Amino acid sequence: MVDRTREQEWLRSHLAGDDHQLLVLYGRRRVGKTTLVGHVLDNLSVPTVYYLCDQRGEKQNARAFAERCAEVLDDVTPAVEGFRDAFQYLIGRVDGPAVIALDEFSYLVAEDDTIPSVFQGIVDELLQETQLSLVLLGSSISMMEEGVLSYESPLYGRRTGQWRLEPMALGEVAGFFPEATPTELIQVYSVLGGIPAYLEQFDPDIDVATNIERHILSKGSFLYEEPEFLLRQELREPATYMAILEAIAGGATRVSEIAGEIDRPASSLSRYLQNLTRLALVERETPVTDPDGRGVYRLTDQYLRFWFRYVLPNRSSLEQGQTTPVRDAIVDSLPTHVSWTFEDVCRQAVRAPAFPVTCSRVGRWWDGEDEIDVVGVDAGTETLLLGECKWTAAPVSSGVLSSLEALESTVRWRGDDRTVVYALFAKRGFDADVEEAAATRDDVCLFTPRDLIELWSSTHE
Repeated sequence: MVDRTREQEWLRSHLAGDDHQLLVLYGRRRVGKTTLVGHVLDNLSVPTVYYLCDQRGEKQNARAFAERCAEVLDDVTPAVEGFRDAFQYLIGRVDGPAVIALDEFSYLVAEDDTIPSVFQGIVDELLQETQLSLVLLGSSISMMEEGVLSYESPLYGRRTGQWRLEPMALGEVAGFFPEATPTELIQVYSVLGGIPAYLEQFDPDIDVATNIERHILSKGSFLYEEPEFLLRQELREPATYMAILEAIAGGATRVSEIAGEIDRPASSLSRYLQNLTRLALVERETPVTDPDGRGVYRLTDQYLRFWFRYVLPNRSSLEQGQTTPVRDAIVDSLPTHVSWTFEDVCRQAVRAPAFPVTCSRVGRWWDGEDEIDVVGVDAGTETLLLGECKWTAAPVSSGVLSSLEALESTVRWRGDDRTVVYALFAKRGFDADVEEAAATRDDVCLFTPRDLIELWSSTHE
C-alpha cells in the first residue's frame, strides 16, 4: 500500500485495543478507503469481517452480511430478517475483540432512511458492552455527513472517531512512480491529481503523453467518463453541475461570470457552488491577507481541471477514436497547464511541517492587476512569506526576486514590524545572482521540484 501513514495509524490505534469502537471513514469515490481498511484489517490480531453493501435494501444486505460472518467463523449461515438479527448472531458467536467493516454504508442509507435508527439500536443495545468494533465506510460524502455524522442523525454522538479521507498530496503520489523525476511527477500530478485509483491507471514505464492517450482519451478507458460518474453519484442535477465546472475550468471564476456562461441567474448558483465546495471539487478563494473579502471560484481537483480542459471539449473527436490530434494538442499546451498545478504544489509545500517558515494561513494574493502566487502569514510571529512560482524552461533570474520585493509594500497585512521572507520556486533552478542572494541573505529561500519532494520526505520520516 502506498503511504497513508497517518490514516493507517489512526485506524490501528482505535482498533488494536479491546474497547468497543464506532468509526466512520468516508471520502469521495476512488480515494482509497477500501484499500486502507483492508490493509489495516489484514494486519490486526483479532477476527475481522469485511462486507461491501449494495443497493438491494436492508433485508438482502443483512442476509448477505450474515452469510459472510458465518463464512469467516466457519459456521452455518443463520436465518436473519435484518441487521439487528445479524449482529445478535455475531455477538453470540464471537468471544472477545473483533472488528466489522461495512463498506458503502451510504448505499444502505440512500435506500432506506431508517437505517441510521436501526444501527443506533444495534450500537446502544447490542454492541455497547461488547468488544466488537464497527467501521462504517461511505463514498457519498453528502449521505455520510447528513445520514451518519450530522446532529440530526440518530447515530450522532455514538461514533468514537471519524476521518474524511482526502486525495493525496504530491509527495504521497511519488510512491506510485518511484522512478519518475520530480519534474515528471509534477506533470503526472497535474493530470491525475491525488486519487489513488486514477494514479494506478498510468503505466510508470511509459511517457505521460502515451499514458494520457491510452488511459484518458480512449473511449472505454477507466478515466474517460469518470467525472460524469462522480457527479451522478453525489449530485441530483449532474448536468447543471457539469455546466458550472466547465465554466470555471474555462476561466469564469466570479459568480456573475459563471452565471453568464451557463445562462442562469447569479442568485440561483449559491446552492450549487456550496455543494461543489463541500465535495472539495471547487473552492472559494480570497486573497490570503483578506479572508473575508470578495472571492473567486476555482477547481481544486486536478483531474477534473484536466478533463474539462481537454476531454470534454473534444468528445466528438474522441468518440470517433481520433485520439492522436487531441494528444498532440495536449503536448503543446501541457506546460501552461502544469504551471497552474505547480503553484498549487508550492502552496502545499509551504503548509508542510518541514517547511523552513511557519505559516498559519497559506494562499494567493491579488489586488487589481498585481498578483503573488504564494503568500503565507503567521500572526504569532508576524511573518509574511511572499513566493513566486516559475514553470519555465530557463532558470529564474534576479528580476523575479526584484519584482516580488517591489510588491511587498502593497500587501496590506500587519504593520512595519512584520518579518518578510521571499521564496522562489523554479522548474529549472536559478541563475547565479539569485543563488548568491539566497546564500548571503536569510530572507530568501529557493526551491526546485526536487527540493519539494525532499521536503515532503523529511516531513514523513
